[in-house]
Amino acid sequence: MQYEHLIQETDGHVSRITLDRPDKLNCLAEQTWDELEHALEAADGDKDVRVIVLSGNGKAFSSGDDISDLDFQDASDARDYARFVMDRAVALERIETPVLAKVDGIAHGGGCELAASADVTIATESSTFRQPEALLNAAPGIALVRYAEMIGISHARELCLTTRKLDAKEAQVVGLVNEVAPADEFEDVVAERVDQLTTISPTSARVIKNAFNSQLGMEEEAVDSLSYLFSMDDMEEGMEAFFGKRDPEWKLQ
Repeated sequence: MQYEHLIQETDGHVSRITLDRPDKLNCLAEQTWDELEHALEAADGDKDVRVIVLSGNGKAFSSGDDISDLDFQDASDARDYARFVMDRAVALERIETPVLAKVDGIAHGGGCELAASADVTIATESSTFRQPEALLNAAPGIALVRYAEMIGISHARELCLTTRKLDAKEAQVVGLVNEVAPADEFEDVVAERVDQLTTISPTSARVIKNAFNSQLGMEEEAVDSLSYLFSMDDMEEGMEAFFGKRDPEWKLQ
């Protein structure tokens, strides 16, 4: 596959996948999701690759799903999109190679979920994390089925319901991030963790990931919830209010 929305490079045992839409804050269009899934599976199929480093080009890791994709004709169209995103969002969990998310900047919406879904997540002190979907009459997909176990149900509810932005230290405290580093130490910290992940037994890594991932599930319930929200008129109102920087007037339809 020819990549247009990301850059993939392999150096020894390390595959580096960089989201490359800096002018759009690396938002995740359908094409981006497709390319990301392909790049992850290609790296996972390379027997020489022992770790995948996922990052974003520019001032964002990823600002989340591309809003221009959220124009649905009917409920079936909305459900197809929810299923599409969910299938690709769990790609980090399906693959057996360890994934390190290297976050420097904005990680909001689907970008926050993508970073949190990695096996190891390292962020700069200036990075921010947020789940703003409820402001758009939407809901975060992966967060609904992962965050309660990952960060605890209290933190998960607060993050998704208040939509408030967390700084990197807060994200580390609740469990979205493993490690936070100053900007001038960030690359060294990432390099150290990458070295650790390339040193362990690839077989052990595969067994460990499969053991943890066998406990996951409930994606279909999340798809049902998302498709319901996406098909409502309030979805359009939410987006207009969000980008118009005004309070939404919910019609509950």
